[in-house]
Amino acid sequence: MIGAETLRHGECLRLLGSVSLGRVVYTDNAMPAIRPVNFLLREGVVVFRVGEDQQMATAIKGAVVAFQADRFAADLTVGWTVRVIGRATEIRDRSECAQLADLGLRGWSPADARYIAVEVELAIGERIAVT
Repeated sequence: MIGAETLRHGECLRLLGSVSLGRVVYTDNAMPAIRPVNFLLREGVVVFRVGEDQQMATAIKGAVVAFQADRFAADLTVGWTVRVIGRATEIRDRSECAQLADLGLRGWSPADARYIAVEVELAIGERIAVT
């Protein structure tokens, strides 16, 4: 039997802060798109890096996006999943970008030079256990 506990906003953010890999869900040329990214949660904001020339950077600028992260046991008997919705904006302040670099936020490519912030407007999550 599978049991699911709905998580409150604060618990969703706490769990998001405990992992560093998530997925950005956005619209690209009127089609749904998903991309895995390294991220960090900073003051209730999901932050990740993208490249200068990536289609995603253009597609998400100012758009409402979804973001998902989760963690499950290797045997898939327990775990959690969190989804957030928010508007994506580029962080352009040089001192803020330097602070993020100091925190170790890295992209997967040396070309990942832009920092994107997703202000969490809605957080939905579940803790799942198989009994």
